[in-house]
Amino acid sequence: MSTGLPDGKRIRIRSFYGFSPEEDGYVGWTKETDRDAYLRKLSDGDLIMIYGASTSETDRAERSYVLGFLQVEAKAIRDADKASDFGMQRKRDRGWLGRWSHAIPVRRAWRTDEKMMIGRIAFNSYRPEAGQALAVHGAELDDAEIAQALKLKVREVNVYGEPPLAEPDAPAVPFAEVFKPSRAFPGSKGKRTATYEDGDTFLYLAVFEGDGHALLDRKKSFGDKSVAMKVGVTNNPKRRCAELNAGIPPAARGKWAMRLISQPFPDMKSAESVEQLFKKRSIDRLESLGREFFWGRAEDAEALCWSLPGMARFSGHK
Repeated sequence: MSTGLPDGKRIRIRSFYGFSPEEDGYVGWTKETDRDAYLRKLSDGDLIMIYGASTSETDRAERSYVLGFLQVEAKAIRDADKASDFGMQRKRDRGWLGRWSHAIPVRRAWRTDEKMMIGRIAFNSYRPEAGQALAVHGAELDDAEIAQALKLKVREVNVYGEPPLAEPDAPAVPFAEVFKPSRAFPGSKGKRTATYEDGDTFLYLAVFEGDGHALLDRKKSFGDKSVAMKVGVTNNPKRRCAELNAGIPPAARGKWAMRLISQPFPDMKSAESVEQLFKKRSIDRLESLGREFFWGRAEDAEALCWSLPGMARFSGHK
């Protein structure tokens, strides 16, 4: 029986206190053994349906409701590898450091656009009395439950550490529409999308050439040379620059431009590891604007790039 999901992918359920992939691009467990046990049940591209835990830490309006879906990659990481500064600060503020630090990365995410109790979707897999067990170990939806989940209307949202959405304000659609050929779903062979072939990958530093202060609604003081910047990886810098500018009107006075492009790394994983190092080292030099966007002096960002391993042969691309 076809489930409506691509390539035999499955959906598992898990409860949590909220749904914030824009700041927390991972799913975490407090115990490494629990994370590893969950990993053994996953394949790249599988989905986790998050619903609000029935605890005081969860907003009352979200308890026991389906909050969204996460598409994950089946590999082990730490929370800090794919969390924003805001997300980590929130954990510190709430006394949650050390909790959910054993993680797996999220690659895509969808927030539900309608309220639906978890019991209406996971009518066989969900048991209220097993709340703690479901929070740790989850449960796999059967085919009938998947059919119900695919009817939910959702909106795709940005995921921290992933490229920003080309259409962030796209209308809500039934979840089943996500898997139509207009946007291929990532497979289980290590590719992020059906159109990406692993190989030469570049780390880039893009700068917004225009009035960045106006872009961010900030007052410019005398001598302030701060600019908006973005760091990322791509296998085609020219195409990526065009994608960044796709939502900017041609008549606008500002646009994104590639400031620096690295020498090619042998694969995406290598480039991503250097990108993560940039983000970690940027804490004392640049202001995070969320995800892979930063604010500060372009010269400071360039100097940081020069200091990264394997980055000795930078070339400027204005």
